[in-house]
Amino acid sequence: MNTLFDMHCHLGFAPDPARTARDGAAAGIAVLSCTVEPSEYERLRPLLADCGNAALGLGAHPWRVADGRIGEQELEAFCALAPGVPYIGEIGLDFARERSNDESRRLQVDAFERMLRACNEAPGKLLSVHAVQAADTALDLLEQTGAVAEHRIIFHWFSGTSDDLARALRLGCFFSVGPCMLASRRGREYARQIPLERLVLETDLPARDGEPLPANVWHAELNNALTGIAQLKGLAPDKLAEHLAATSETLLAMPL
Repeated sequence: MNTLFDMHCHLGFAPDPARTARDGAAAGIAVLSCTVEPSEYERLRPLLADCGNAALGLGAHPWRVADGRIGEQELEAFCALAPGVPYIGEIGLDFARERSNDESRRLQVDAFERMLRACNEAPGKLLSVHAVQAADTALDLLEQTGAVAEHRIIFHWFSGTSDDLARALRLGCFFSVGPCMLASRRGREYARQIPLERLVLETDLPARDGEPLPANVWHAELNNALTGIAQLKGLAPDKLAEHLAATSETLLAMPL
């Protein structure tokens, strides 16, 4: 059985993160679990330390930067931790709806730039980046800080323009694709266009704090994404699974 890698999920939202990870391992699932605040990362680090299928990302979600839940103290904590952490996520920008005003954009841009520069103190990380109605600005900052040259970048659930996609591909970025992205016509077209060697799977689950993630549901979500991409690429699902697992292992440097 091929291991299915979920390269963007949120084990910290599950009622029992370690048990969820272990159940996932038994079902053939390996994960990059992203966090939304530095305090969540520090809470989960000991809980997942013995879960060999789970890599844990240090995150500061742009929604929480925009609404003030991540302020100066949390940003300082992120920047102190980042040089010693191999996996970063979820970080980025979100300029949709109530987060589109000038003050929100300024807060997010300043925070994202600080986080990228902190990451650059120790190159060679894997970054999972959120960019909603902000892909162009995110790419600007990744280039201006030099982060795109220093780290491996995965755009999570990419929703930028076609020009943004082409630019991200030129810069060597990767893309995590899940059922939600494949639910839209544009998402499916992007998944079709992205070269196979730049694709990995994601679920972005659980969707909210306190929501369970049964292993059978988790595996089905990953398999749905796998099947959808296989159809778009004209590949057999088992062959695609081999390719995606190899890419994910390389990005994580965590062979299983």
